[in-house]
Amino acid sequence: MVFYISLCLILSNCGGSGGGDEAAALALLGNSSAPAYSSPCDSLVPETGRGVFVADQLISAPGNTGIGYKNANCAADGVRGQGEFNGSLDVYTLAATGSGASIILGWSGGKVQPSTGIDFIVYENPFFVGVQNSSNPFNAVFLEPLIVEVGNDQTNWCGWNPAYTNSDPYTFSNNPTYWNRFAGITPVAYNQDSNPMTVAEVFDTDIVNGGGGGDGFDLSDANFGDSGSGCDSTLKSNIQTNGFTYIKISAAKTILSSLPIDSAHANPDIDGVAAKSVSP
Repeated sequence: MVFYISLCLILSNCGGSGGGDEAAALALLGNSSAPAYSSPCDSLVPETGRGVFVADQLISAPGNTGIGYKNANCAADGVRGQGEFNGSLDVYTLAATGSGASIILGWSGGKVQPSTGIDFIVYENPFFVGVQNSSNPFNAVFLEPLIVEVGNDQTNWCGWNPAYTNSDPYTFSNNPTYWNRFAGITPVAYNQDSNPMTVAEVFDTDIVNGGGGGDGFDLSDANFGDSGSGCDSTLKSNIQTNGFTYIKISAAKTILSSLPIDSAHANPDIDGVAAKSVSP
């Protein structure tokens, strides 16, 4: 929810305490007369090569208007994280429901190949809340959960069987440890322009200890293939052996409708996707 983030940056109070500044920011979200952020996404180019291959192909984005945060090119123009305590504004905002709640990206006709460890990382724009220094316990995040699936034909998809593990499954928590195998959970330090990082740093998602952040996915994960529309053992095996062509990213509640995600956390913002290995 980029308007919320923009206001937080202006007000310099993004804590989760529900204080006056945060309430004011949320109230302004509903003001339809607030000016839209104008993004230069159309002129930006994603990084590729050196072992970091950013998805650069917009395949499907039903909610795309080409304007501001509804410009889907912002999800395919590179990754521009803003660190532990700020969310990127170079993003495409998904709808909370309907066809506009998903986006499909690709890699200029190439296929993401299986590799060792994390195969690709999905970048949203979450950020830690609370004190903005090392005394922060890093256990509270402004997050907007995403479900990630991959495939080769834009019809059949395999996912990672995401699970919300809060002991109270009916209450939303901003503790990232409860959101297993979702994206939109980990803040992003990697910025191809201002903080390019080494390949090893980019594919280390532990942002607290120097990694690039984002949420990583491994095709060899034991949970891969246990979810997804049209995913069967044949497709799972094919993807794990030969890779995938497309990635589908969806607002989590559109797939798992029982998740306790309120309206403040229901419109994820896509910054980009980076893969470790891509072949023509």
